[in-house]
Parts: sequence; C-alpha cells; structure tokens
Amino acid sequence: MSHRVLFVCAANVCRSPFMATVLDDETSRGSDGARWEIRSRGISVVRSHPMCRVAMSLVDPGSPAAASAAGHQSTQIAHADLEDHDLIITASREERARLARMRPSTRQRTFTLKEAVALGRVVPEQGELRRSAGEADSAPSLAGYADLLDQRRGRVVLPQQTGLRLPWSSPNDPRDVPDVHHDSARRHTRVLKESRDLVRELYGQMSRHLSAGA
Repeated sequence: MSHRVLFVCAANVCRSPFMATVLDDETSRGSDGARWEIRSRGISVVRSHPMCRVAMSLVDPGSPAAASAAGHQSTQIAHADLEDHDLIITASREERARLARMRPSTRQRTFTLKEAVALGRVVPEQGELRRSAGEADSAPSLAGYADLLDQRRGRVVLPQQTGLRLPWSSPNDPRDVPDVHHDSARRHTRVLKESRDLVRELYGQMSRHLSAGA
C-alpha cells in the first residue's frame, strides 16, 4: 500500500517543497518498509523555480532526500493532484480555502500543517478506539488517518488569533505557517525550522496510526 501526501503553499519554492523534503527524509529513514509518495505544489506558480536558498541551506546534503530537493522545480497544482493524494497539507488557511474551492470533495482530507499536528496530538476517544477495533480486518491507511483528523475538527481547540492587531503589525495567524520568503534570513530560517519540527511530529503521528494494526 502506498501512502500519498501532498504539500501545498503559494509559489512552491519555499514552504511546501521544504515540508515535502523533510517528510521524504523521515520516511526514507523509517523502518516500516511502507511506500510513500510525497509531492508538493503551489497555488500561484507563475514560472518554474528551484527551492529557495534558505530552505536548501537547511537540507542535510547527506540526507536521502537531498538529491530530489536539489532538483526541485516549482509546479502549479492541478485538479488531478487533489484526487491522487490521501492527505493534503497546506501551509496556511489561504491555500486550504483555495483548494476547497477548486475541489470541494477534498475538504475532509485537507488540513493546514499546524491544524493536522494539533488534531493528531489528541488522545484517542473511546468511540475512535471502538471504530478502530471494528475495522481490525483491514489495515490502517493514511486515508483513514485523514478521516480521523477530520472527525476531530470542531472538537479540538486550535491556536487562535488573540487580541487586536495593529494596522502595521504582521497579519500572520497562529494557525498558519507564514510566507516569509521575502523576510529577513533570520525569520525565514526560524519559520522553516519550526515547520521542520512540525513535519517530523506529523510523521510520528501518522506512523503510530499506520502501525496500530501491525
């Protein structure tokens, strides 16, 4: 069985290809023998570009995913991409909303990175455990994990914007991985490192779910 994950951001030069590279690296080092198909796309790609310099500087040259990261070229998302993946992870709510307008049927398996990780941290409830027990005859799947996260929406408190935002302050929402491609190198690096930690946590959550029936 293949586990198919799609990462989406705006231009597909920084956040989404970096997230995909991190997950590709994690799955390559994994010992479960599962086959993973990991891709990244952008919702507003004007022309093809490689991964940004700051993101590439955070990729270990000796990692299993280094070669694919070096050869990355930004790609505009297509409708077929939305049908071909079990789990879709966006950088922000803006991309999530754009994908929902493109293909409403994908809403149930599309999450921002921070949303997916927050939902995955929840201790399973009895109802979830009973449903898992009732499906013991079939192997856990990534599509099933996306469904589990979707069922938790509205029942889990996610990070919220608090207080008043001043006109000159950053519009970034705590539920988003902000687009800092044109910000300072220091902030750019910090946001990408935070994303790396979140993707690694997401992989751990997915792995625990997928190994539950082993």
